Amino acid sequence: MISRRTIRRPLLAAGALLAAASLSLAGCSAGSSSLDENAAKPQQLRMLYGDASAGDKAIASLVPALKEKYGIDLVIDNMPYDALQQKVFSEFASSSDYYDIVIVDTPWAPALVQGLEPLSPYLTNEALNPDSPESDLGDFIPKVFYDTAVYKADSPTERFTDPTAEPDIAAITDEGFDVFGLPIQANVATMAYRADLFDDPAQQAAFAAEYGRPLEVPTTWDDYAEVAKFFTQPDKGLYGTTIMAGVGDWATDDFKTLLASFGGDGTLVDPSGKLTFDTPEGVDALTYYADLAQSGTVPPGSTSADWGTTADSFSSGLTAMTWNYSPMTLSPTVTDAGGRIGYAPMPAAEAEGPHFGTWMLSVNPNSTHKEWAYQAISWMTASEQQTAMTELQMHPSRVSAYESVTSDNPDAAFYKTLGESLAVGVGRARVPNYTEISHEVAVAVNDAATGVATPEEALKSAAERVTALLGSGN
Repeated sequence: MISRRTIRRPLLAAGALLAAASLSLAGCSAGSSSLDENAAKPQQLRMLYGDASAGDKAIASLVPALKEKYGIDLVIDNMPYDALQQKVFSEFASSSDYYDIVIVDTPWAPALVQGLEPLSPYLTNEALNPDSPESDLGDFIPKVFYDTAVYKADSPTERFTDPTAEPDIAAITDEGFDVFGLPIQANVATMAYRADLFDDPAQQAAFAAEYGRPLEVPTTWDDYAEVAKFFTQPDKGLYGTTIMAGVGDWATDDFKTLLASFGGDGTLVDPSGKLTFDTPEGVDALTYYADLAQSGTVPPGSTSADWGTTADSFSSGLTAMTWNYSPMTLSPTVTDAGGRIGYAPMPAAEAEGPHFGTWMLSVNPNSTHKEWAYQAISWMTASEQQTAMTELQMHPSRVSAYESVTSDNPDAAFYKTLGESLAVGVGRARVPNYTEISHEVAVAVNDAATGVATPEEALKSAAERVTALLGSGN
């Protein structure tokens, strides 16, 4: 079950690694040597890839079909998140040609982009795109594509002017940007809920009697808090919802979602380096979160919870609602008692803005098989392959892949919500030391959730530390 994975993102040491790597890559000028569309076919391509967090089983399922199509063996080296991050940076810092294809997570990209192969020459080469012109860029979910893959190598904090525009390589390069990978495994916060509880006539009657309105899946954060309070039923061993307030990227992601929902800039830091979280909207968002943490509607231990903890709480039947980044499951005990799962987009306040982040497949500029590496990543991220991988819970990055998920897919309801949510998601700040910045924000979230500090105090303290980090990381 992908949602039960425990992804540990490194903190201070990794931030220092990213900053150092960024400096070492600064001397590299992104640019592609002339392409050889008739380059000799290699016997194999090597790819550095992640673990379950990147959908390792799904991508491995493509190996036989890739061999059948191209006559090339794809050799995949899988690593857990922390080791992968360090390996990716060390490979590029040493100009190693061992891997032809490398997977890149969005927090690393600003520090890495000067060392990645720009793909515009490949995308515009007809011979390298025999199945679909320009790898069918226009089919990628716009916000996902621009957030994940479109950068200016010499100014990686900048963002493309219109992240909702249909991706077009000419428009991208005309603005001085380029494409540095093709998105795969797109993650975004989605809400899961116990459909059997919401459909229970007894629960519906009790809610209507107490609140004077029908029991419905909440679409606003005010309604969410109210429904969570209602479903906190100690006599049934039931809590209303979960939160992920333990110090880690999960807490930052929770806060980012609320910050965007309350009308703020959910990226945390804008392209000019201005902080966007120590604001009235940030205080409102963190106040809501702290109130939820202290309301009694979340399970004990929620202020140290992470992605896996919340998934387990929901799976065991402990909570009526949750939010996370992958399909949820219910334990056999819960399903035997009639438990069913429903999915819905994250609630909104002033706006929508669920946190999202996507992996991308990039070409190593030091590879001696770049033309074939490009064709391989183009094929692996194509709609047909992405759709097929949904059977193994890969999260597509293409519009058509979501449209192709059939009703007999056991996760069809999740994919419908996932696709809708990706279209309105909000990504991370583009800074070379995002991991350290995320840690400081997570500390603030935890301080407010535990009552160690008020939301105002927590955000002010985090802002001071992040300002110092921005000075050291740029």
